[in-house]
Amino acid sequence: MLSMLLAYDSAGNVLGTLDYLVARDEAGNVLGLIDFGAHEEARGKLRDIWEVAGAAGSATWPEWLGGQAQEFRVELEPGGKRIAALVHRGSGHRRERAGVEGAIRERIAAAEGRPADIRDLVGGPDRPLVVDEEGRTRARGQQARRGTPRHLPVVGPREEE
Repeated sequence: MLSMLLAYDSAGNVLGTLDYLVARDEAGNVLGLIDFGAHEEARGKLRDIWEVAGAAGSATWPEWLGGQAQEFRVELEPGGKRIAALVHRGSGHRRERAGVEGAIRERIAAAEGRPADIRDLVGGPDRPLVVDEEGRTRARGQQARRGTPRHLPVVGPREEE
């Protein structure tokens, strides 16, 4: 399953995130997305994918949190290879991998072979979950408006006035 990458320092503080990486052939044609989780499960080194200055390690996380991930520190599973939890540095709120993965499994099972919509559980590369000041996911109705803020300049075709 697709996931995001987190880079963290020796204290576990998240330093950076990578939402996705597009794989291309020698001619530059798109092949698809790199499956960070599959690479991690195969015991591949995530430094094959990216290098982050000051990082002590890098691992996958099943939720997309965007830049908000830097408000957390990681706790690793025994053996120190995978992230077991993200702990909010301000409030101490824990986001447990087991809980997230359990909710995903339940949603998939409830779909009874049909595609399961898990976007509200994990977000996505272009729509990260929104967390409050304590590190909890905001309820769907409380999520920030989607789309690019209107005050940012855009380069591209303009509508005729």
